Amino acid sequence: MMPPMCFVCLRTLRDGVPFSSFETVRFALTPEEEAVRQEQHREGWVGHPPEVYWFCDEHLALGKEHSHLHWREAQELLANQRGEAR
Repeated sequence: MMPPMCFVCLRTLRDGVPFSSFETVRFALTPEEEAVRQEQHREGWVGHPPEVYWFCDEHLALGKEHSHLHWREAQELLANQRGEAR
């Protein structure tokens, strides 16, 4: 799993934000991607899934609001929020 870094504002633990202030949000997958994830899980795959992103307390609601979207679509929309977050 990747260490916490808010996908929107890019804050990390190095910025003095406590670990408890971060949470992951899982975004949608296609049925094919979901089948691959299930097979990887059965095989003991480890690593940070590409559809899971970290959010700080300030941006968690925004992440959850978009969690129904496919992860690539959500990634694009939320990346546009970065300029507004700074």
